[in-house]
Amino acid sequence: CVGSVEDPLILWVHGSGPCNSSMFWNDVVLDASRRASAGFGNLPRGFYHVVIDCPGYGRSPGDRQTIRSYPGAFLSAVVQGLGRRSAVAMCGSSQGCASIFNAA
Repeated sequence: CVGSVEDPLILWVHGSGPCNSSMFWNDVVLDASRRASAGFGNLPRGFYHVVIDCPGYGRSPGDRQTIRSYPGAFLSAVVQGLGRRSAVAMCGSSQGCASIFNAA
């Protein structure tokens, strides 16, 4: 996680390749955080970036099929588990992007 829990939530979801995990997003999230803090138009200067390991990837236990078969339920549970009602954005790569679209 990067940023303050008080800031708007951005959820990052990785793809499904054999080596994919939340680590995929490290450089992107740090760069996005730096750019937001520098200011851009009327956008907030801070976001709460949360990068997840989907079930069965990285250090997360569980069935890899969860993110493919039940993306809405899974991503909603993540957002609610963070104490939020919604995220201002969800960003995905490959299967993560497909999961976000299917959850919408």
